[in-house]
Amino acid sequence: MPDFDIKEIEKLSRRIKWVEKLIFVFIVQIIISFYYHLNIVSMLSIVALAVLYIVKLRLNKQLKHKQYLAKIIEERTIELRVQRDQVLMESEKLSAALAALAAAQDELVRNERYATVGQLTKGLVDRILNPLNYINNFAGISKELIGDLEKNLLKEQSSMSKESYSENMEILNMINGNLNKITEHGSNTVRIVKAMEELLKDQKGKMIPTDINNLCKVNIGVISKLFEKEIEEKQINISFQGLTLSLMIDINIEQMSKVLLHLFKNSLYALMKKASKQQFAPELSIRLEKQSDMIAIIVYDNGIGIEDNIKDKIFEPFFTTKPTAEASGVGLYISREVILNHRGTIRVNSEKDEFTEFTIIVPVHQNTDTNE
Repeated sequence: MPDFDIKEIEKLSRRIKWVEKLIFVFIVQIIISFYYHLNIVSMLSIVALAVLYIVKLRLNKQLKHKQYLAKIIEERTIELRVQRDQVLMESEKLSAALAALAAAQDELVRNERYATVGQLTKGLVDRILNPLNYINNFAGISKELIGDLEKNLLKEQSSMSKESYSENMEILNMINGNLNKITEHGSNTVRIVKAMEELLKDQKGKMIPTDINNLCKVNIGVISKLFEKEIEEKQINISFQGLTLSLMIDINIEQMSKVLLHLFKNSLYALMKKASKQQFAPELSIRLEKQSDMIAIIVYDNGIGIEDNIKDKIFEPFFTTKPTAEASGVGLYISREVILNHRGTIRVNSEKDEFTEFTIIVPVHQNTDTNE
């Protein structure tokens, strides 16, 4: 039971005891007055006694009301604590499951047993989504309960001290803040689980002859529209140097577009990150080169670059230098899988705080077996 409720109840109980003592005194006084025929004193004592009985009734009513409210608050507080403990317990279990999943997946991918990884991940994704929904739903219900408590406190604000009211509102705000964090991390975990589902998708597909110049232009247009405001604010210059002559290459348009968009987004992120720290001329350039029977797509930016100690990790699943709320860490991994399915390669060259350059090299023509 909250301290302010105990103090209020004890205060009312003391008042009732004092009133009862006064009632006893006036009863004795009335008896004495009747015995000595002090009529005026008797009448005044009777009036005072009636007033005291009324006061006692009002105090008893207030006491019962306070006890009732205290009981409700205590029950709600206990309920919230139980729900919080359950949410934290489920969150810990989920974190442990995700850690185990990441370790198992990394081991299996390194051993080139992708089919086994897919089967394992799919089963875990299905199992993880249930506790995730449980966590998010419980957090939502708890926030609704806090809203009810705030309404109750607001109704009783006039009968509470200002200090007590502020203290309880502060406690409720802290609980609400904790629930918001649980909801935020729950949403981030959902994003990771959805990324796992993305990993399970077949990155292969039918390849058709496509104008590589037009494909790049279309995706540059898409990214320019998506980040129109940011590009204008940071004065980012986007340039494209295509092939002199149109060239039709065998690719899966949907998968290759995903790769290009992901690289463009990463470059814009690096440019905006650097622009927030220093003044410079942000530049994103896309260049195509014909190399014998291969085509090279070079994506360059002069953003924050990549540190040397993590260059070997950027293509690993779930590795990211971005905040969890912004990225799940599977984009480059999936991009590499797509390029490998095109019988190509993807490499990175970067210098911290200077530039980053991704180079994709794929054959102009694919084998018939690759098109299946």
